Order: sequence, then structure tokens, then C-alpha cells
Amino acid sequence: MVADTLMPGFIPHDPKETTLIFHFTLPPDESYKVEYLKSAKNVWEFSKSEKVVR
Repeated sequence: MVADTLMPGFIPHDPKETTLIFHFTLPPDESYKVEYLKSAKNVWEFSKSEKVVR
């Protein structure tokens, strides 16, 4: 749910891009990497996430 809230700020300016990957951190120190894929209907859909271990 956090990734869905943040995702609009990471949408690429190039309309030809089909993959969106970004990282975010939840306090105090939990980091995540998430991926969205653009559907055939031109909608960004959540694909996967992983907790980043430091």
C-alpha cells in the first residue's frame, strides 16, 4: 500500500517505458524495492516487491 501511494511520483516521463522500479525506506530502517509494469491498457500495475537487507 505504501508503494502504491508513492508510485505516482516515480512515473517515468517517457511514455514508452514499461517498467518502473524504485526503492523506499520506512522508519526506522526497513527498505524495500518495488516493481511496476505497464499493462496493455497503459496502466501501471504492481508486479513485485522485496525487502532490502543491508
